[in-house]
Amino acid sequence: MIKVEAEFVMLVLAVIMLSWGIGYTEGNDLGLQSTQAIGEKRVLVVVAKFPDVSPTVPIEMVKQRAFALNTYVVEQSYGMASVNVDFRGYITLPSSLSQYRVSQYNNQVDAGRVRKLVEDTMTLLENEVDLSSYDHMLIIPAVFTMPGQGYGMICYCANPGMLTEIKRTYGVRPRGREPQYETLRSKGGKQFRGGVFVGAENANLGMFAHDYFHALGGIYDRGKRFAP
Repeated sequence: MIKVEAEFVMLVLAVIMLSWGIGYTEGNDLGLQSTQAIGEKRVLVVVAKFPDVSPTVPIEMVKQRAFALNTYVVEQSYGMASVNVDFRGYITLPSSLSQYRVSQYNNQVDAGRVRKLVEDTMTLLENEVDLSSYDHMLIIPAVFTMPGQGYGMICYCANPGMLTEIKRTYGVRPRGREPQYETLRSKGGKQFRGGVFVGAENANLGMFAHDYFHALGGIYDRGKRFAP
């Protein structure tokens, strides 16, 4: 069993309790919550290679980690949520790593490069899969990454997150709003409007889980993001 700190478990449950439609009340210390985490979610997992860089982590190890996400989610949600992973393995992106590399700092990430990564990935898959049949997408850049090295950032949530306006507003929040995502488009016109998170080939399971919960929770009220 994966051991996590009690505070992290509470954050996970804050998202999972959305299934009961709990909004903010004085008797609910968890505050405003998302409304979309319960049940099985289909997640498309793609390992994206760069034409000028060779992967360093064996594809089977990457695959095992992706499928382990379901075990983690089921455990931490007490069986109320699960992940149906569709693992697609390697695809080769059309541009070099330098065209996709992002800053290691959240507030300096070029959203255009994030969009390019996601939409190029969608374009390569648009004739093979029905993108609209998935709830979320995990893109795994196949390059060993540390802060400022390789892809630049080890793991992050792109949608909502790098591709959406996140307002750091504190205090009283409005009553529940529907989570919103940025609409992404392949070159062939296929659209995807679900959660997208990105984790390098050496990202660990905890990183995948953290940013998946951001994708799962969504955003509300012009860009405020739910806690994981």
